[in-house]
Amino acid sequence: MTARLWPSLLLLTAALIGCGAAPGQAGATLPPQPQTQPHDHPPGTPPLPTANLSRVDWSAASTWPGGKLPAAGQTVTLPAGKRVVLDVSPPDLAGLTIPAGSALEFAGQDLTLRAGWIMLHGELRVGSEASPFTHRAEIVLTDQTPGEDVMGMGDRVIGVMGGALELHGQPRLAWTRLSATALAGSRTLTLDRAPDWVAGDTLTLTSTDFGPAQTEEVAVQSVSGKTVTLVLPLKYTHWGQDAKFGTRTVSERAEVGLLTRNIRVSAGEDALKTGLGAQIMVMAGGQARIEGVELTRVGQRNALRRYPVHFHQVGDASASYVWGNSIHASFNRCVTIHGTRNLRVQDNVTYDSVGHCLFLEDGDETGNTISGNLLTRVRAPEKKRGETPLLPSDKRPAAFWITNPANTVTGNVAAGVDGVGFWFALPEHPTGLATERSKTIWPRRTPLGTFGGNMAHSGDTGLNVDNGPRPDGTTEGAYYQPLSNPADGKSAGVRASFLGFTAYKQRDHGVWLRGAGLMLGGATLADNGVGATFAANDSVMDGALLVGETANLGTPEDWETKGAGGRSLPRPWDASFPIRGYEFYDGHVSIQNSAVAAFKSTSVRQASGLGYLTGNAFALEPQNDARGLSWLDDSARVYFPPATVGMDGDLAATFLDVDGSVGGAAGRTVTASPLLKDAPDCAAKTVWNASLCAGQYAQLWLNDVNGGKIAPLNVKNARGAAVSLSGTPSNRTDFHTSVRLNESYALTPSGASAHLRLGFGGRTPGDTLRLNLPASGDLALYRDWWVDERNRLKKVSLADLEKSTGDSYALDGGKLYLKLVVQKDRDYAVVDVCVAALCK
Repeated sequence: MTARLWPSLLLLTAALIGCGAAPGQAGATLPPQPQTQPHDHPPGTPPLPTANLSRVDWSAASTWPGGKLPAAGQTVTLPAGKRVVLDVSPPDLAGLTIPAGSALEFAGQDLTLRAGWIMLHGELRVGSEASPFTHRAEIVLTDQTPGEDVMGMGDRVIGVMGGALELHGQPRLAWTRLSATALAGSRTLTLDRAPDWVAGDTLTLTSTDFGPAQTEEVAVQSVSGKTVTLVLPLKYTHWGQDAKFGTRTVSERAEVGLLTRNIRVSAGEDALKTGLGAQIMVMAGGQARIEGVELTRVGQRNALRRYPVHFHQVGDASASYVWGNSIHASFNRCVTIHGTRNLRVQDNVTYDSVGHCLFLEDGDETGNTISGNLLTRVRAPEKKRGETPLLPSDKRPAAFWITNPANTVTGNVAAGVDGVGFWFALPEHPTGLATERSKTIWPRRTPLGTFGGNMAHSGDTGLNVDNGPRPDGTTEGAYYQPLSNPADGKSAGVRASFLGFTAYKQRDHGVWLRGAGLMLGGATLADNGVGATFAANDSVMDGALLVGETANLGTPEDWETKGAGGRSLPRPWDASFPIRGYEFYDGHVSIQNSAVAAFKSTSVRQASGLGYLTGNAFALEPQNDARGLSWLDDSARVYFPPATVGMDGDLAATFLDVDGSVGGAAGRTVTASPLLKDAPDCAAKTVWNASLCAGQYAQLWLNDVNGGKIAPLNVKNARGAAVSLSGTPSNRTDFHTSVRLNESYALTPSGASAHLRLGFGGRTPGDTLRLNLPASGDLALYRDWWVDERNRLKKVSLADLEKSTGDSYALDGGKLYLKLVVQKDRDYAVVDVCVAALCK
């Protein structure tokens, strides 16, 4: 197979990241590139040998029993062992069965086949790989007998049951991009390449703003070179310019996709009212090679298993593909891959679909190649249209819903999505029909296949690796931690690298990752509410370009507030929301070798290259870090909003500036914590709402082992500054905050406890922290997680405690004093404090 340009660029991206390219340059790559037709076909099983069958014509009376041609309303079965050439457009049929050993082949002329359903045990052929069909072919699935269920596949179906579907339309340029901005009211598109499109073709033109609904369907009046003239003026402005930031380019140019093809599969126009569209369903033993086909009025509203193109429990589908097609006006998804592996879905264009569009169903779908597809205007179900979500997650639909990471996902675009562009929705084990064999498959531990060169824009979130499905269809927080042996939870971890991803104009996040061992490499994130958040550990963003606001300011539909001088601010979020390029959360996470530009605060809202997850009640790792950053202009570097009441994570906001590329001094910590920023060696950064501090830091944690209600927990440093911790929302008995090593803190729970556990971690042997808390009665204290006499601490005087190495405690004046010291071969120091009679 001939190599193409964009995979080569993707490999270059990976090489740059792996070799440690210069800051702000690592991972530099072009956005996804549309493919040039015609394409090479993957090796696969040869088509059925129709050439060896005896040829007969549909129009010949001798082809049919009794010499009578099929009549309107008749259910027809092709004669056995014959290659029937469709040389006329027959009357509307109730149904058509092609038995095994038989074939129906369209003659080289314009033809229409209308039937309630078509069942393939043999072969249906329109054109071939070697000789694509050059005329107009239309297959219309009617609803002459409502409520039919043909072999369990429902109504209006082309069912492939052990046979083969061969649809090969003319190769066309599937999609390209604007090379100049097209203004609202204009009738001209200037493209970045000359298309093979003609008058009468219809196109999808993507939104380049925050509003997904600014995606438009337009009709071509004429084409001259790279210029397309439209029949009607545009409703919205569509951006068509690139912007340079240092050595990197941000491309927010609208994609333009072709919807028209010379082979068309559809339902009748009544489907626009009923939502009962056409469907292609391929079962085990069947094959389907579908290319150059337009599928419209497809999928069946609110119905499980009734999708435009559906590979259902096929197993190995390496002999099949869905390539260079368009799918639009879909009432239910786009392409569903269910219990199927090794399928190629490439260079397709979709527009106006409901619910998750390209859908990997259960989580055992692996080895599939999803490449070069443009998925546009993916809608959430709307009650006013009679639409209900098939799954709860369909309320926030994904263009690409991926339930197993062991697939290839490259060079795709998700544009104008009511939810998520690329959603890695990983179940713990596969669900649905895969449940019986699912316990040996661990998607949340499975190494990532290939994810590179993809783009998402004009939606909610660009890339979401989280929120995996439960067996009941709801979702839960999903921690993706790939292992070398997924079946062995103790095997070595492996890195999952998401490379060359671009996200812009996302109202929420460009990227959200949850897990461990994850790497976002060479990303371009611009014009998003938040560029990226890692709810993760041992994870890194490397070689990114983060841009706050480009010249693509948006259109009046998204202008909600007025800034200084009456300037409109095209932000669809509340004006008080601070936009951020990268925000710290969980940990240990890191941003490195990345470039930042165009984060400018205004009189209305703040902006910064770095920040933290706001309104956060959970723990933060104070050793989260930034290094190797380059600031391409006078962007605001950091902004920490005031803490939200009751949110302990806000009170702990802290990260390490390893090399000084944030604040100018290597090894300093940026913090907004009241417990930390008042130290004498801290320098206040007023515009950051934070301070730069020397010293080393750790996460202090305390919990009531028995679940006692001890909130709020007051924590005070030796200088008198204090915070009141509310505890994590799940139980309000676990508390976390950031502290400075070698300092002393007083902890005051609001209630008595029979058993407390407290400590700090992520440090090195010898690191020390001093704590005191109220105490009374007969206490027993144990070190290193084990309530065991071998680990019991001894009681000493307060004066002797200072000389200890973490093996003792002191009681004085109704207070318990602890000196926590990380021991040899440890990275933590933990002490259990309990009433002696109740300790266990």
